[in-house]
Amino acid sequence: MEAKTVNIKVKRYDPSKDKEPYYQTYEVPIEKGATVLSTLRYIYENLDHSLVFYYSCRIGKCVGCHVSVDGKTRLACNTIVDKDVTLEPQAGYKVVRDLVVDKSEKVGA
Repeated sequence: MEAKTVNIKVKRYDPSKDKEPYYQTYEVPIEKGATVLSTLRYIYENLDHSLVFYYSCRIGKCVGCHVSVDGKTRLACNTIVDKDVTLEPQAGYKVVRDLVVDKSEKVGA
């Protein structure tokens, strides 16, 4: 089975050097059952070593990998990707860098 390619649009932000957040789009080959986490790992390992995201258990138990997928908070480890998506940091928290947030510091509440 041939891999399908999707566009993963990621909201990037490094407060130590960026004035404002910006979006970067990556073309990622996926196979059936690909998750947001597997696409992020592909990007990091093959396309952009500077991308920052967090995960731990990879099975949906630790709930550490929350990201916004097309505007809805989801776990990256068990959210299936089968089309182009936009990924942003989980809303309501201070952004540490890219998709990593400080869950001890809520904002806008």
